[in-house]
Amino acid sequence: MAAPDEARALRILELDPAATLDDIQRSYQLLKRLHGRTGAMFAAPAMDEFSSEAQQGVLAQIEAAYALLSARKQGIAASAPAAAPRPEEPTDVPATALRRARDAAGLSLDQVADETHVRLEYLIALEEERFEHLRLATVNVRGYLTAFANAVSLPAEDVVPAFMKKFLAWQAQHNP
Repeated sequence: MAAPDEARALRILELDPAATLDDIQRSYQLLKRLHGRTGAMFAAPAMDEFSSEAQQGVLAQIEAAYALLSARKQGIAASAPAAAPRPEEPTDVPATALRRARDAAGLSLDQVADETHVRLEYLIALEEERFEHLRLATVNVRGYLTAFANAVSLPAEDVVPAFMKKFLAWQAQHNP
């Protein structure tokens, strides 16, 4: 039988006790995307239970539940909530991180385009680091990249700086 804290974590992530590590990850990603949106899914966002504070509380519960369950499945003692899961990618390859996070989230590029309102051609260029197809203002590239990262539950603060460093270096080389 699951310990009370584990049973609560399973309820939060809407899982059964036989859930695998992959099940935990998928549920975490889905719930984080679902509850991370601002008011779009609720009919009465002005109600207290849908306030931004309540939303942050739900996200914190999801994070803590994920940390506990994933640590236990991996045989690690979880004394403190862990950070959000991150795709296994080197920090100098942000495009790979985008693709892996999108695949892990089970999203197609078309779905990301619908969610972010960023043109498909720009998402492809971001994911494949085809800088020549990003002849846009730097602020637009940063904004599109941030929207893409957020849509696939990837911490933008990890991906955007590395990507922008490469993009700006390419831009300086090709636009002297």
